[in-house]
Amino acid sequence: MEATQQPQNNVEHNIKGQDPSQRTKYENAPSKGITIDRYFTQEGQHPYDEVEWERRVASIVGQDGKPVFEQKDVEIPKKWSQTATNIVAQKYFHGPSATHAREESIRQVFDRVVDTIRMWGEKQGYFKSETDAKTFGLELKHLLVNRKGSFNSPVWFNVGIDEHPQ
Repeated sequence: MEATQQPQNNVEHNIKGQDPSQRTKYENAPSKGITIDRYFTQEGQHPYDEVEWERRVASIVGQDGKPVFEQKDVEIPKKWSQTATNIVAQKYFHGPSATHAREESIRQVFDRVVDTIRMWGEKQGYFKSETDAKTFGLELKHLLVNRKGSFNSPVWFNVGIDEHPQ
């Protein structure tokens, strides 16, 4: 290294002439972070607003015809099947059954999971800017609400539940 060149970390330190402790979490990120372009979403429109919603009863009956699970007033996209409604409400809604603490909308489930993943990415410097982090979250919510992709069950069961996950 020539005497006139500074190590990369000193160059980063001198950005905007600020002490690193005075910079934003995005400026303080160990890397430059990634840029997220909009592909499915539009500026100013939330992906949930593009979907027609309805409230239903989620119900699963056993072989004997008796209910093994029921949750009333579940909010689900209108295009989703009753089977999807039943599975999501029984398996993935968090909280004790028949209480106000229980999730009652797939929006709550998506928000819990996506917002947690976005927060982890922000804390770890994955995004170039706050706008990129927001776009990431909205694009992921679009994919989920339109069933273009999904996580496996352990994600729905665990992400966003514990403040300090294992």
